[in-house]
Amino acid sequence: MRKALLIAIILIISGISSCSFKPKPNIILVVVDTMREDLGGANPPFFNSLKKKGIYFKNAFTTIPITLPAHLSLFSSKYPWELGVLNNGMEFTGNTKLLAETLREKGYTTMAAVSLGTVQASTGIAKGFDYYNDKFPPTRWWKSAEEVNKALIPMLPKLKPPFFLWIHYSDPHEPYAPPWVEPDGEVYVNGEKVGDVFFLKKEFFFIRGTPEKEVKVTVKLTQRLKGRASYAVDIGEEGETRIPFKKKDQVSFRLKLNREGIGTIKPRVFLKAAAAHWFYKREVEYWDSQFKIMYAELKKRSLLKNTYMFIISDHGEGLGEWKAHKGHIHFLNALYTRIPILMLTPEGNKGVREELRSIMDIYPTVLKITHISSPHEINGIDLFDKRGHSELFLQTFKPEAFFDRFAVIKDGFELIHTPQKSQFLFFDLKKDRMAIHPEKFNSKTPILIKLVKKYEEKVGPFIGKRKSKKDKARLKMLKSLGYVK
Repeated sequence: MRKALLIAIILIISGISSCSFKPKPNIILVVVDTMREDLGGANPPFFNSLKKKGIYFKNAFTTIPITLPAHLSLFSSKYPWELGVLNNGMEFTGNTKLLAETLREKGYTTMAAVSLGTVQASTGIAKGFDYYNDKFPPTRWWKSAEEVNKALIPMLPKLKPPFFLWIHYSDPHEPYAPPWVEPDGEVYVNGEKVGDVFFLKKEFFFIRGTPEKEVKVTVKLTQRLKGRASYAVDIGEEGETRIPFKKKDQVSFRLKLNREGIGTIKPRVFLKAAAAHWFYKREVEYWDSQFKIMYAELKKRSLLKNTYMFIISDHGEGLGEWKAHKGHIHFLNALYTRIPILMLTPEGNKGVREELRSIMDIYPTVLKITHISSPHEINGIDLFDKRGHSELFLQTFKPEAFFDRFAVIKDGFELIHTPQKSQFLFFDLKKDRMAIHPEKFNSKTPILIKLVKKYEEKVGPFIGKRKSKKDKARLKMLKSLGYVK
C-alpha cells in the first residue's frame, strides 16, 4: 500500500515537473502593410502554400485604414481613440502596455525590423522591443522586402527562445514599384548628366554643388507609360513646387542650392487604375518571393520550432475601384479595411474560417498561447474561440482623412456613416465582398444606424481632444510617403 502511494506521488510530481518545464512557445508576427484580403488579384505561390498549412480567416477587418493607429490596435487590442493616436505622425505616449512589453516582462526576447517611416521607433510603437531596426536609406522612408531581410538576418543570432519577432514588410504600399523596375528618368545639371532617377519609386534625388548657387536642372523621361500614367517633378525638400510633364518628355527649371550646397527634387508618377493594379500585383508577388527566403532562413536556424506564426495586413488598398481613388486612409469600404489573417500553429491546425474577425484578435490569441493575462481591458476575441464577433466598428479620422468616418459590420452587411456630410452608405458583403456597390436600405439598416450612432457618441469625447501637431522631420516623412499633400 505504501509502495503504491509512493509511486503515485512520484508520478504526480514528475507530471507537474514536466508541465512546469514545458518550453514557452515562440511568436512570429508578419505584417504585410497595405495587402488587401483579395491580394489585388495577385497569385503568390508561397503564401498560397502556407494557407493550406494553417487556419485562414477570410472575414477579418482592421480598426482603421491608417498604418500607425492600426498597428497600435494590433499590439493592444484597443481602438485608436482609446490609445490617443488617430493618424500617422502622432506619438503614442499612453500607459497601455503593448504586446512586446507584456511578453518581455514574461521573459521573452523581443525583436522587430520595419519597412516604413510611419512605424519608426520615435512614434512610441517600439516600446518593449529589445532590438528594433528602423533604419532607412537617405533617399526614402521605405524599404523593400529584400532590404528588410538583409537588415533582419544579421539580428537573428540574438533571438533566443522564447521570443517574439515582428517582421514588417510594405511592398504593396504605394509607390507600387518592384525593385526590378529600371530607371525611367535622367537628371542633367547645367547640361551635364548627373544621374538616373526612378519615377516609379518616387525617391528623392539630391543635386550637389556650390552653396546658395542657382543651377539649371533638366529632368528627362526615358520610359514613359503612355496613356497609363502622368508625370511630374516636385522641387524642394518638402515638395513646395510641382512641375508637370504634360505632353513633353522633359522639364527644365532653375534650382537654388541651400547653404550646404544641396538641392532636392523628387520625381513623381500618378498611375491610372489599370497600371496601379498591374504593379500592385507584382509587388505582392515580389514580397512573396522574398518572404519565402526569410521563412527558409528561420527554418534553417530552427526558429520555427514550437512557434506560432501570424501573417496579416494592417489595412487594404483602393486601386481605383471606389471613386477612382488609389490608396487608403480616406474610406472605410471593405476594399480598405478587409485584411487577411493566417495562423500557423505547431500542432498543424488547418482550415478556412468564416466568422467575423478583427486585427484586435491577435493580441488575445498570443496571450492565450503564452498563458499570460492581459494587463488591461481588451476588445479582441482570441482566434481559438470560433464564435468570433457579432459586430465590428471601423473608423478613420481627420486631418489625414478627408472626413471623420465610422462604420459597423454585422450579419454580413456594412454601413458607413460620414457625419459631416450626413451620409449613410449600405453594402451587402455577402455578394459584394469589397463594398464597392452601395445597396438600397433594407430591414437591417435601422439596426446598423442605431449601432453606429451609439458608437460615435462613445468616441466623440476622445476625438474632440485630438492633437494633430507634428514635428518638421515627421511631417517631411509623411509628405514623402504621400500621406500629407
